[in-house]
Amino acid sequence: MKKLLLTLASLVAFSSQAAVISVDLADTNIAVGDTTTVNITGEFDSQTEAFDFALLSVFFDNSSLLVDSLSFASDLPSDDVFFDPYVEISANAGDVTMGWYSLFAGTYTNPVAFSLFSFDVTATAAGVFDFTFDPSDLQSFDFFDSATFAPIAFELSEASLTVTDAVAADVAAPQTALLLGLALSGLLVARRRR
Repeated sequence: MKKLLLTLASLVAFSSQAAVISVDLADTNIAVGDTTTVNITGEFDSQTEAFDFALLSVFFDNSSLLVDSLSFASDLPSDDVFFDPYVEISANAGDVTMGWYSLFAGTYTNPVAFSLFSFDVTATAAGVFDFTFDPSDLQSFDFFDSATFAPIAFELSEASLTVTDAVAADVAAPQTALLLGLALSGLLVARRRR
């Protein structure tokens, strides 16, 4: 019994040391033609957890969800003059990928949740669209503890977007026909009185 309790305690302690990578959607339900923001967030357990390299892709049906490349953003530092550190975000067939590295500028750490990258999508078709990660790609996502240089485990949290057909405005046809009929009869009455 004692071994079981120790094992459970160690599993809880291990799982609490995991960084979390999440897909957060500004809206989870939109209509065709609407736009929403997709935000890929990271969250560390402590201030000592850091990384110096990241390559992360989020996969989704971008034939039905059009990516606005002008909306690409990230909380990660980027030096566009000396390119160290440097962040690059690109839309590809079936995914959006973010790459970040810091060769000499040092590691990145943040004790609160931060945006690894974000972008806007506009729905062109109805359906349910999943935003997922490929765990094999995450092997190059290098989390480590900056004090001990030990690797840090991470958990993934994915999301789904529901897109419905846009609802057309109702046209009150019977009322329009009634008004047209009244106008025509008024013209006829006015014409006969002349």
